[in-house]
Formats: sequence, C-alpha cells, structure tokens
Amino acid sequence: MKHLLITGAGRGIGRHLLETFAPTVERVAIFDIDEVGGREAQNMFPNATFYSCDVADAEAVNATVEASYSDGFDFDGIINNAGIIHSAPLINLLAREDRTHSVSDWNKVIATNLNSVFYITSQIVDRMIRNRVKGTIINISSISAKGNPGQSAYSAAKAGVDALTKTWAKELGPMGLRFISIAPGFIDTPSTAEALTPDRLAKITSQVPLRRLGSLDHLSQTVQFAFENDYVNGTILEVDGGLVI
Repeated sequence: MKHLLITGAGRGIGRHLLETFAPTVERVAIFDIDEVGGREAQNMFPNATFYSCDVADAEAVNATVEASYSDGFDFDGIINNAGIIHSAPLINLLAREDRTHSVSDWNKVIATNLNSVFYITSQIVDRMIRNRVKGTIINISSISAKGNPGQSAYSAAKAGVDALTKTWAKELGPMGLRFISIAPGFIDTPSTAEALTPDRLAKITSQVPLRRLGSLDHLSQTVQFAFENDYVNGTILEVDGGLVI
C-alpha cells in the first residue's frame, strides 16, 4: 500500500490508526472536520496531509477528493473511520413531552456514519478503477450493527455500513478491490467514556466474557490483518471480546 486515506484521524480511533499506519506508507491523507485535531495529526508525520472536510457533506467530499488527487494522491487504501456515537431510544418512556427520537439527531448520525462512507468510497473507487489501481477499503463498523437497545440511529447506520461492505465486495471484487468491515465492541477510548455513564460502562465490562474492554491496539491489529491478507473480502471482522448484545 502506497497512498492511504483515513477519515476522522484527528483524534480517537482515527488518530491511533494514523499513528499505526502512517509509518508504513508513502503518503497518508487525513479528511476531518476537526481543524485543530487534523492539523495536529498532520504535524506528527512528514508524509501526512490534512484536508478540512465534512465527510457528511457530499459536495465537500467531492471537492476534497478532487483536491487530494490534484496534490498527487492515488489512493490504494481507505479507512472509513469518521463517525459519531449517539444513544437515544426510539421512544423515551420517561419523558412527558417530545418522547420520540429526534429527527435531526437521526439525520446527523446517518449522515456522519453511513452517508459519509458512500460519499468517500464512490468518489475514490471510481478513480481507482479509472487508474487501474487495486486496493483495500476498510469500513469501521460496530457491534451495534446487530441492534443495540437505545441506539436506533447508530445501529441502523452501522448495519448499513456492513451491508455496503458486502455489496461492494461482490460488485467490485473482480476489479481487484476488497472491502472489509471491522466491528469493534466497546473499546477503551475517550468517546466511549463520554457516551456511557460509569455504571453503564461497568455493567458492559462485566458482560464481556473476557471481563475487559478492548484496546486501540486490538483494533489496529485487526485492520492490519485485513490489509495484509488479500483473500479476506466482503466480511465483518468482530473485535468484541466475545460480547453478544
């Protein structure tokens, strides 16, 4: 792999993936809406280039992809990592008013976690095919894709990501393109701590057969396996410690 794109590499899982894979490639592009985090990430590696981009905006993605290719990128690897965690039930039974799931929150979660994968992948894969580039596209999914109570939008978005992975693997495998979803369980990151109360996090940890959260290294090791094993395609690799939700 020569040229890699990582979305959402300004912090969290994306930053860790950047730290893992930037030293292994010629050039790496960072697409992120977080200006501060993105520029910090760029400054960590001389072969990294940051592009300010809202990956949930189709026009912004089109323009940023065009800019990156004008800068000499010719991607043969993508990690679609950008996303947001959102927890809300379909009906909030404890509320007296506004009991239904927020439509604006639904749209934001779907746009950021699902639509972005479609926007990024369609634009870059079209260029990969035109340039006769074989490559690997890794989509960061979630155990919540199986259906997690209290996460209607997030679960639906990640299930959609997994469906796209399988569909595109069948469509584009003959072109030398592989698509893999990585579905982490609960990984010990700041965003996980922000999304869950301490009591909820402790309960989840007790339900993991290994009795511990996953680490960022567990996730990056699985991504590396997916890149290196060129017979893995159209599958969802679960990194969840055996947790069933």
